[in-house]
Amino acid sequence: MPDPLRVLIVDDSRIFRAALGEALRHIPHVRVVDSVFSGDKAMQVIGEQPVDLVTLDLEMPGMDGMATLQAIGRFNRERPNQLPVGVIMISSHTQQGAQATVSALQAGAFDFISKPSGTSHAENMKVLGAQLADKITGYTTHRANRMLRLASRPSAAAASTAAIPVRPLAPSVIPNAASGLRGLALVGIGVSTGGPKALGLLLPALVTAVSCPIVIVQHMPPGFTASLAESLDRMVTAHVAEAREGEQLLPGMVRVAPGGKHLLVERRATGALVTQLSEDPLECGCRPAANVLFRSVAKACGSYAGVLVLTGMGQDGTEGAAAIKRAGGWVLAQDEASSVVWGMPGSIVAAGLADAVGNLEQLPGMVTDQARLPRRNS
Repeated sequence: MPDPLRVLIVDDSRIFRAALGEALRHIPHVRVVDSVFSGDKAMQVIGEQPVDLVTLDLEMPGMDGMATLQAIGRFNRERPNQLPVGVIMISSHTQQGAQATVSALQAGAFDFISKPSGTSHAENMKVLGAQLADKITGYTTHRANRMLRLASRPSAAAASTAAIPVRPLAPSVIPNAASGLRGLALVGIGVSTGGPKALGLLLPALVTAVSCPIVIVQHMPPGFTASLAESLDRMVTAHVAEAREGEQLLPGMVRVAPGGKHLLVERRATGALVTQLSEDPLECGCRPAANVLFRSVAKACGSYAGVLVLTGMGQDGTEGAAAIKRAGGWVLAQDEASSVVWGMPGSIVAAGLADAVGNLEQLPGMVTDQARLPRRNS
């Protein structure tokens, strides 16, 4: 039997700490080691006993969630030969909460859950428990993979190097390839767990490598994708925004599917590529879903498009990537070493759909390589 996952609860609300503790006690192989009300107390516990995962409230007096996340990051960097302490953020549904959550994810938090806001305590507990079980399942897989990689490191020097965070590839490293990629109509991206940080690393170089529109499905609930788009817009030269219904996709545009709605691309009789939003049923438990986007891209663009499947749990994107391949397009997958969770990209590789596999620094160059290859007419 595996050792239990040791979880520390950090929240300034005594009532919500109790709710988290109750929900966690119903998840197999999880042990709550402590429950504290502040970031200072959290760091004290982490320094005194083994902790695998922290559930961390964003809004706390004194040392708030972001400051505590940064302190945990420093603690992890001081122990490069040991498994890091992971963090799942606890977020409110407010605009301020969404913005802070996106910042935390880009700063290295594993994932987040939303505080249930219904009027029924029983229903709120059910929602909270389901969210926690889902995220902890993903984190347990991620931690097991990190353990294997840590065990295979050849030396302390290599371990120290591996602990250095990946930085965005400077735009000047990849020459602007737009003039040589006139046949590339659109690039699609599907991503889930680890996505906000991955997109922040990938997009600055990708928008320099290609001038065509880029459309993104990031698994997030309503209210959070707008904050993600705003954050990414500050990082890149292209215009990043949450997708709207009926918007014509033009060069230099990056559009993010809104939480709670599928994003599709349609080609009009004029040849224009236009966005469509749908509230059709969930696919792979998701809305938006990469499968829905990719199928529409295959139909609208044929061989003049390609997709990237990045870090994330589950298999969303695999069925849609198969449609891209049937239409003559190309498919790239993020590699396991740089993925937070190698579920979605791993599924692409297992299905034999990946034209190439690379890390976040390599993928922009791989996009231009694929776009220059001759493709069959659609």
